[in-house]
Parts: sequence; structure tokens; C-alpha cells
Amino acid sequence: MLEKLIIKNYLLLKNIEIDLSAGFNIITGETGAGKSILINALNLLLGGRADYSIISKNKEKMIIEGFVNISVDNREVINKILKNKEIEQIGDENIIIRRELYSKAYSRCFINDSPVGTNELKEIGEVIIDIHSQNEHQSLLKKEVHIELLDSYLAKKEGKKFKDKLESYKEGYFELQKLMGEYEEIRNRKAELDNKRGFIEFQLKEIAEVDPKPAEDEHLENELKTGENIEGIQQGLQSAYLNLYEDSGSVTERIKLVEKELRKLSGFNSEIEKILADVSESATTLNEASRLLQQLMENLSFDPARVEEIRERLYKLQFIKKKYGGSLDEAIKVKEELERDLGLVDNFDEKISAMGKSIGELSDTLYKKAGELSKLRKAGAKTLEAEVEKILKEVGFENAEFEVQTSPLYESLDSKGRGPAPLLKEEGSKARLSHNGIDDIEFMVKINKGDEFSSLRKTASGGEVSRIMLAVKSVLADADMIDILVFDEIDTGISGRIAQKVGRVMKNLSSYHQVIAITHLAQIAALADEHLLVEKAEEDESTITKIRLLDKNEKVIEVAKLLSGEKVTDASIKSAKELIRS
Repeated sequence: MLEKLIIKNYLLLKNIEIDLSAGFNIITGETGAGKSILINALNLLLGGRADYSIISKNKEKMIIEGFVNISVDNREVINKILKNKEIEQIGDENIIIRRELYSKAYSRCFINDSPVGTNELKEIGEVIIDIHSQNEHQSLLKKEVHIELLDSYLAKKEGKKFKDKLESYKEGYFELQKLMGEYEEIRNRKAELDNKRGFIEFQLKEIAEVDPKPAEDEHLENELKTGENIEGIQQGLQSAYLNLYEDSGSVTERIKLVEKELRKLSGFNSEIEKILADVSESATTLNEASRLLQQLMENLSFDPARVEEIRERLYKLQFIKKKYGGSLDEAIKVKEELERDLGLVDNFDEKISAMGKSIGELSDTLYKKAGELSKLRKAGAKTLEAEVEKILKEVGFENAEFEVQTSPLYESLDSKGRGPAPLLKEEGSKARLSHNGIDDIEFMVKINKGDEFSSLRKTASGGEVSRIMLAVKSVLADADMIDILVFDEIDTGISGRIAQKVGRVMKNLSSYHQVIAITHLAQIAALADEHLLVEKAEEDESTITKIRLLDKNEKVIEVAKLLSGEKVTDASIKSAKELIRS
């Protein structure tokens, strides 16, 4: 619901703040006072076209700001819009929408103080509000929502039976879409790989001939360094071994002398015993090192031909690394992918055939489920038609008829007979599945006897269209997810008797949606939960428009004025009180 609306510097509206109730909000005022400016302000707030001439004279900018509490049912959709714009998502708190128009002919839009474009405002507007004024923001004029509204109506009427069937179909449909996506992907992949098969085989052969092993280059480079420096390594090892163990005065010989002298003294001093233990341990370590050096010298040999062999092998590995990813691991990975692709090419036909069979079987199942849904919709449509026609008569359309037009979905095919979804031949054409089934649903109406049925989009304009919308919405009240309904003078041209019925229909709607209505008729105004009065006033030697909430007594006076004119009589007061109590 729209909890608060702030407007600054919009023509004669200098600085107003309107608090609205969750129920039935009525706005009245003299012609020309500025009532319709509120509707225009809402249109602007929700991404409507900017008209910079509406900025108050000598003011730099105009501001419209709305505090909107989103219903639980619509939060998921709104949060998706916010997420796409990287705006913090909402929980139970309000969403704040602001539109600023500047006298230099540019505008700025904000959602929760984050800058957005008018497209985002329009997206949110389409979810939360229907403005019945010159066909602005009327969701019912969009054919694509009619099937969803009919399904919501049936879910209310049929309960779990219909909901389960619809959910089962939709789950199967999305599974089918996924399967078909994979099917198309593998067909495209097959075509791509068929064209590249020769190149794949060439690349695979090139890598396979070298047959690289993980970390092979590192091992070979280490071996090459040894081979290229074998003489120096042998000489160094020999010198180390002699100095450590074999030469006269070697390290091991001298450490034995140290050990002998310390052993003589160890009985006299405990510290010397500790030192002797360390020296003895060192002697053991050095003897082991000597043994390992000797073993290494005995086993160390290198064939000069091996050096050339390693260099040649490293050259091949370097070529493979450079061409296929920069490392042996990457080259090996490429080889595995090429083998897999080649395997796919060899098995594609079998896999495509199996997937096609699965798609066909799932399609057959879905067509059966879609047919069951279609039967339920056609039966439910008759009930909906009767309920809407009843309300149409109450709001002044004695001869009006309402029809839920139900027909199969059709779509032209390409030259190969393929369409966007699995197809079923029907009467020489092909009906297609959609996420809602095989039904094409549109609400149709005819107002007068002898008229032809026409779509809501092509029906009469102004108050007539708004009253038709009112009738439809009153039947779909708890099925329609729109939070806010705005009616701008839909009472034009109707009698007091019909006006009271129109008012009661709107009052009933306010149990499910926030309703904001501009009216000239007392019969409608009397039913308001909150009554706002728009009036002109003088301020600082200029005329401004003010909007104020009426208290109980003021509401009686205003309804009396609507009955009798500016001069309020005791009789009109009495009639106003009776209307308000009724």
C-alpha cells in the first residue's frame, strides 16, 4: 500500500504530505482544485513521461516521493527487480520511491536512495499499482496476465485440486525446457565438432605422439643439469669424501681424537660428559655421510648420449607446452578434452536419439496434463463470466456481456517444421506448449446489445473502461496481486443509485487492496475510510493547492456539499449522515 505521498513544487502543490489508509481512500474537491494532479504525480513517480512545465514557477526542482509497503505476495518480484539493480532487498520495511524533475530539463529517480532509471520505476509500478485513468498502468489491459488471473480465480474456486495439476504441469514444462536446451546444445555441439573433427584428430595425434607425463619436464631438467656437469660433480664428491673420511687428518679421523681425549676427562666433569655425547653423535652422523658419499660415487655415471636424448625430449615437451596451455598439466588436460570431444562425436547420434525419445515422451505427458488444465479453465471461465456480468449490471451496464475467450496457442514454424516448443498437430495447424499449458486466454466484453465482443484494450474509454475494470477486479479481488488500485472519476455520467453500487464494489475491493478514488458523488464519498479534501488557498499573495484529511464532522459536511452544493442545509446534513451510516 501507499502509506505516504510527498509532493513539492508541482504547479500549485508547493509542499504537501498525504497519509493514506490501507482501505478505501476518497479524494474530493472542486473542479480545477488539483485532484487529478495527484494521479499525474503517481504516474510520474512510477516512471511516466516527464513534463518540465509542471515545476512550480521560480523553483529549481520538483520532488515526488512515495513510501510504499509491499505485500508479502509481491515482495519476491520486487526484490528481484532490486537485486538486478544491486539495491538492498526489502523485508518487512517500506520501499521509498523518489522522482525529481529539474528546471534545466533533466530528471533523477531513486529507489531506497539508490539511483535508478525510469524503466525500474515502471517495472515496480506494473507490479504494485493499477491506475484507472486514461488507461494508465491498467494491468488488465495486458492480455498476457489474463491466463494468470483465470488460474488464480480457479485456484480460489477449486482449491488444491487445480493447484496441484497446475504445479505438476509447470514442473514438467520447465523440465522439458531444460531437456530441450540440452538437446539443442548437443546438436549444435555435434555440428561444431563434426566440422572440427579433422582438426581435433590432428591436435590429439600431435599431443599423443609426444605423450607428456605430469612433471616430466622438471625431472628431465634436473637430470640434464647432472649430465652436463658430471665431471665437476664427480670431482667434488671425491674431494668431499677424502676430506671427510679417507685422507690422513680427515674430519672423521680428527673427531675420533677429540672423542678419545674427552673420554679421558669425562669422569671428572659432568659437563664434559654431555659434550662427549654430542661429539659421539656427530661422529656417527659423519660416518653415515661418508658411507652415502661413497655409495653415490660408485653409482654416479652418465652416458653422454643421454644428454642429447634429454635435450631432444625437452624440446618436444616445450613445443607442446607452448602450443597447448603453457604447462604439461594444461597440455595433458587439453588432450583429455580432445579425447572426450572425439568420443562425443562418435556417440552423438545415439545420445541425440535417446534425448529425442525422452523429449517426445515428456511432451506427450505434458499435452495430456495441459488438456486437463484446459478443460478446467473452460469450465471455470463460465463461472467467472457470470460473476463479472452480475457486477457489470450493478455498476450501470445493464446489457453488458463478459467473455473469457479460450483458444489453443498457435505459432508459425520454420522451414524445417520446428517451433519454439514441442508441437502437436491439431486441425491442420500445430498447437504449442507454453509455461501455462496450451491455452490462449483473453478477456472480452461487449457493452451494448448488438455490439461485437472486443478485447478490453479496444473497449470504450474513460469512465466506462474504469467501471468495467472495477467489475472484473471485484470478482478477482483475492486473486489479483496488485497492491494499489486508483480510480479517477469513474463515476462520470452515472446516477446516484448506480453510484452507490459502484461505491460498494470499491469498498469491497478495499478489503483486498488499497483503493484510492477521486469522485464527485456523495454516494461514493460517504463510504470512505479516509476522506481527503483538495482545495485552493491564498498564501503569500499567491494561490496554492492544499490537501487535508477530514475528521468525522468535516466528512459529513463535505458529503453534504456533494449532495446539495456549496450551501449546506439541515436536510443535506441528515442525508449525508444516513449515507455514511449505510
